[in-house]
Amino acid sequence: MKPNRKEAADIVRGTRDSSKAGWWRAAPAESLSEHIDRLGRLESAADTIQSYQPLMIPGMLQTFQYAAAAIKATTPALPPEEVSDRADRRLKRIDSLGYDADRRAWFVMSEETLRRPVGGKAVLIEQLEHLLNVAALRPSVTLQVMPEASEGHPGLGGGFTMYRIGGRRVVFTETLAGSVITTRPEDIAVFGSAYDHVTAEALPPAASLELIDTARRTLCQEYSREAWSG
Repeated sequence: MKPNRKEAADIVRGTRDSSKAGWWRAAPAESLSEHIDRLGRLESAADTIQSYQPLMIPGMLQTFQYAAAAIKATTPALPPEEVSDRADRRLKRIDSLGYDADRRAWFVMSEETLRRPVGGKAVLIEQLEHLLNVAALRPSVTLQVMPEASEGHPGLGGGFTMYRIGGRRVVFTETLAGSVITTRPEDIAVFGSAYDHVTAEALPPAASLELIDTARRTLCQEYSREAWSG
C-alpha cells in the first residue's frame, strides 16, 4: 500500500542537523534496516523517480549478482551473509514501481557503466539483459545513457536521485560516509536543473537501448572467445 502524504512527510527523518532546516544526514552507523526502510518508503511513495548514476547501474535496476559484487567492492569489510542480504533487498526494490505507467521512473547512467565488468563479464551480461527486459516489460521505466563522447555536464559532480511525492520533492545522495536527504528548495532547484541538463545531454531512450544491446552483444562475443581460448 502506497504511503499517504502524511507518512511521506516523515520519510526523510534521519539524523537531522538542526542548523539546516530541510537537510538530513543518515550516518553509516544507522542500521541497514533503517536505511533500507527509508529508501524503500521514498521509492514506494514517489509519483516520479529521477536518477542519475555515473559509476554503476542504478540500484533499483541491479540484478542480485551485480548488486552483490558492487556491495562487496564498495564495502569490502562486510561479512558474506550481509552482502547477500543487502543484495537481496536491493533486488526487490524495483517491485515498488509495478507494471503500469501511472508512476514514472527515469534512470540515466553513463556509458562506462555498460562496460565496467562489476562481478565479471558474465555478471555484466546478465545485468545488461535485465536492463533491456525492464525497459520492455515496465512502461513506467525510461532508460537513458550518457555517451562517453559527452564533453561535460552537471552530473559530473556525482550521482543523485530525486523523488516527487505529491507536491513535494526530495533529493537523495549517497557516499562512502553515509547518505544525505534534502528537501530545501534551493537544493531541489540545483538538482532539478542538473537533471534537466543530464537528460538533454544523454542519448534518447531508443538510442540508449540500442547502445545497451550493442554493449551486451559485444560482451557476449568477448566472453565466448575467452571461454574457447581458455
